[in-house]
Amino acid sequence: MSKNSVIPLLIYSVFFTSAYARADQQGFSDLSLKELVAMDVFTAASLVPTQVNKAPGTVYTFNRDDFKRYGVRRLDDLLQFVPGLQLNQYRKRHRAIWARGVLDRYNDKMVLMVDGVRVRQLYYNHFNLGDNLPLEYLETVEVILGPASSLYGANAFAGIISVTTRSFSNTEQLELGLEAGSNQRAKGTALYNSDNLQLFASHLDQDAPFRSDRKSFIGDDSLQPLDEDYSNIHIKAQPLPRLTLQLDYNRSETPFLFIPSTQDAYVDSDYLSLSAHYEQGSIDEGQLETTFYYQKDNTREYELEQTTQLPGYEEYQNGIMAGASLTLLKQFQLHTLAGGLSWNYEQAKRSDYRRSYHFSSGFLSPPETGNLLSEPGITNNDYAAFAQDIWQIRPDLSLTIGGRFDYFEQFGGYFNHREALVYTPDTQQTWKLQHGTAIRTPGFREYLKVLEGTSFQSPQVDAERIVMSELGYLYQWDEASLNINLFSSQIDDFIQETPTPDDADEYFTNSNTVYRMRGAELLLTLRPMQKLNTRLGVSYLETDSDGASLPYLAAWTGSLQTDYQISDDHLLGAGLIYSSRRTDTNSYDDSADSFATVNLFGSGKLTQALNYSFGIDNLFDKRVMDPAADFGKQYNNERSERELWLRLEWNHDL
Repeated sequence: MSKNSVIPLLIYSVFFTSAYARADQQGFSDLSLKELVAMDVFTAASLVPTQVNKAPGTVYTFNRDDFKRYGVRRLDDLLQFVPGLQLNQYRKRHRAIWARGVLDRYNDKMVLMVDGVRVRQLYYNHFNLGDNLPLEYLETVEVILGPASSLYGANAFAGIISVTTRSFSNTEQLELGLEAGSNQRAKGTALYNSDNLQLFASHLDQDAPFRSDRKSFIGDDSLQPLDEDYSNIHIKAQPLPRLTLQLDYNRSETPFLFIPSTQDAYVDSDYLSLSAHYEQGSIDEGQLETTFYYQKDNTREYELEQTTQLPGYEEYQNGIMAGASLTLLKQFQLHTLAGGLSWNYEQAKRSDYRRSYHFSSGFLSPPETGNLLSEPGITNNDYAAFAQDIWQIRPDLSLTIGGRFDYFEQFGGYFNHREALVYTPDTQQTWKLQHGTAIRTPGFREYLKVLEGTSFQSPQVDAERIVMSELGYLYQWDEASLNINLFSSQIDDFIQETPTPDDADEYFTNSNTVYRMRGAELLLTLRPMQKLNTRLGVSYLETDSDGASLPYLAAWTGSLQTDYQISDDHLLGAGLIYSSRRTDTNSYDDSADSFATVNLFGSGKLTQALNYSFGIDNLFDKRVMDPAADFGKQYNNERSERELWLRLEWNHDL
């Protein structure tokens, strides 16, 4: 019997043989939806804990209960339910996140923060959000849409994803998890938690969930093996009150998904992050926060000639990052002031390559060697200062004004600002108005790429710039809420990859074209009965570039999530993701047509200590193509196939 046929049987058994199990009554079960929303606190938007409906700008927050209510196992799956975000499959396994029409090849136009520390791969200047960041040790996820460089500096271009790991526990606890699923998925997690020490480890081994008959980026068959693995270690300790030390390590080996059949290609990554965070005082008295971090990123991309499995190519993208920040917060009657200084350092380490095989020439003798960067070992320092004032003009009206100046060793100085009004005329309504700017500085690959086979010299690449204005309106009933956001933005100096005049290679340059985006986002949350929750998100996007719409982007996207508490201990739910057609620029018969995919899921308790969750992702095994939005003329990339999964989690107080 195949694993795909075993999982439905296990899910059936788990659900119907556990009806006797009952959990303690939820303390929040009698609260209205409006009261529950009022309890949500958002920090990333202004650095000050604020009710979500009063936080400046467009913000969304998710907690551990939401992970189950949405039936998701990965952070990128959760982001599909954020209006205004479009996720696009890329051939190197990761999915690109496009916020409000801001295109990127890699995830380099949003910032990922984990416990206040930026996480990224230095060579491509981007981050991944798949199985390398397990939800099992995350507490909350906060999402900001729109420019945020006035607080977070470069690359907070289209928004922020701020992740907080699990809180310390008042008692010693042990959690063990096992997950099995389609594509030989096997995952184990372990968490020890106490009042001052937290230890987490996980390992996942599987075949990437993609079809064996998929096409490569040049349109022929791809015979690339799909086996991959992810390992994570997370250690968080509080040796002294308000001092938190943290170690995060993750290792992964993932395949290129759509490589031509002459080679097998993989990305092998090791990432280590060390950080220390200290807080003193309170906002009323004056609060000081300081953070230090050190990160080491070793990434190796390599290829094997498929027939002989001999090495064909390898390159190293190693780098280190370090930094420190000091932030002060103080409330003075009607004003809450924040200010701070920061320093960030980055250095390219090993960046050499060796090519022993070429698909058009066969094995090379002698092999070609060289360096990916025109300045190996380059460093870049970023010195920054910011200030922000939250002015409570009246009890129902607040104004947030902030600005930040960054000086980059390689790119010079940039100033970014934000102004945001929040007006709450009564307990049901909130109006928000915001205007802000942001920048994205080039990554090492963009401004230091060594061109091959050409004498063409790349021009200097400058930072991209964006300016955005937005208007938001929130109306809350006791058991429903409606949130509408309108935005308009403009991007100048967009960094694009362009063929050299002799078509020998590609280089990066700033476009002279101005990109404009306008759109609307709606989020409707309903609780028509005590046990039923429904959440509908809809987004509309218009783009303009020299009088034409930008390719690759959908005009309409949407999501629908519903969950039903069938008993005190068991929940069933479904999710739907929709996208209208997206145009591409290739000549293949592989259109990125409109699609709707459906997920089914459930979760609950078997005993007081044993929990379960299960799901069927892409229920109808819909074949969905995403635009190949890198070089533009390549074969489109296919999304993952149907996945069935089951997870068991055991909790015990020591």
